[in-house]
Amino acid sequence: MKLVDLKMLAKQTSLSVFTCRKYVKIGMPHYRVGRKILVDPQEFEAWFKQFKSGSTQARDNLGSLVDETLKKLA
Repeated sequence: MKLVDLKMLAKQTSLSVFTCRKYVKIGMPHYRVGRKILVDPQEFEAWFKQFKSGSTQARDNLGSLVDETLKKLA
């Protein structure tokens, strides 16, 4: 397990350090060593994936449903 600080995590993920600190406050898995906050990048990735939005297939199906409904209404 390789731990990185928030500055390195921000660099690796293209997020700001400020955003990483907000994630810590809302429950991102992390370790505290004194005042230092360390994160396992693999744990972060698993945690972050839970916020992924719906698939493109679901959006395509929704678009088809809307188109069909509009045709029926016309």
